[in-house]
Amino acid sequence: MGKYGYRFYTFSVHRHGDAATRLPLGELCGEGADAHGIPRSRSDAIVTLYGLLNGLLGRRVDEKTKHLTVQGVTPAGRSVRFIADLGTSGVNSTFIDPAASGSHPVFTRAEHHIESNRRRGLIVAGTKSTVGLLALESVSGSTGTTQIVPLLKRGFRAHTRMVIDFDAVVHENALQAFLDQARIGAVTLKRSGLPPDIADQLEVRDNQAHLGRLEMKISKGRIPEFTRGLTEKFRRDDSARRRLLSVGSLDFDELNVRMEVGDRSTTLSISADRMPSFVYQIQGRDRPDDQAFYREVSGMVAEVAQAFGAQIVGTTWQTGSWSEESLRTVVELPKQEGPSEGAIE
Repeated sequence: MGKYGYRFYTFSVHRHGDAATRLPLGELCGEGADAHGIPRSRSDAIVTLYGLLNGLLGRRVDEKTKHLTVQGVTPAGRSVRFIADLGTSGVNSTFIDPAASGSHPVFTRAEHHIESNRRRGLIVAGTKSTVGLLALESVSGSTGTTQIVPLLKRGFRAHTRMVIDFDAVVHENALQAFLDQARIGAVTLKRSGLPPDIADQLEVRDNQAHLGRLEMKISKGRIPEFTRGLTEKFRRDDSARRRLLSVGSLDFDELNVRMEVGDRSTTLSISADRMPSFVYQIQGRDRPDDQAFYREVSGMVAEVAQAFGAQIVGTTWQTGSWSEESLRTVVELPKQEGPSEGAIE
């Protein structure tokens, strides 16, 4: 059973060759763009992103072994809610029902079969703000950014001739304040793929070792309170992050610190090559329905926006109808050329 939650990402827009100057998300072409005949899909980031998702509504994008279909997209105020179906293919496997008698497969998966996973998302972009928010549903730590973000980046650049960047960086002051008041729980180190010596002991074949997953959990009673100086170490010292991920002769991919702040549970995720980010956990064992999920995420927007420097005005960011013209916006996704764009997790 998966653990359900969500992760916030920031995004900003700049002109090609001028990454230092972030543009107001609702006024990419300056004030009065409408008067100059510039369509809102080119001058307003929230409309562009909506148009991209709207263009993918009900249409499957197949790129090698990755597949994506947008199942729903709903704009309101300065926000857009969406649901995406993320799929992967290229795997051969058999499925066996342990409750059935015998060991005959109940299904044989071929390489062309697609395993799909649903993810919900929320985009918020204040008109005058140079920082926007993207919240993505997390299932067992996976948000699907490696599929969603590259498509948004490619389509945005092709349509506006501007660059949109996404990042999962936690605001330094917010991170330090969070750590100061957090009650540290278990620390878990994770690694994809089994080291050769462990694979040998478990009698796992070499060609299957990469499918294994190794976890080391350090319980609360055996770890010191290590919040002092943690912010600086996590954010600016790549070698320190790598040392945190190394135990003995084993190098791990990810370190997760479970925390409790008030009645909210969250997990701080750290990897060697990425800045730290939070996964906010949703209580309960069952996957929340759409109403419960968006209520939880929306309730965190104001707090996260303040930490990230996103300008969100009151509650009006999620209210207000769109014009018929904006609702009809469809932005075409260009075909992928060359290596796929980078994404963050």
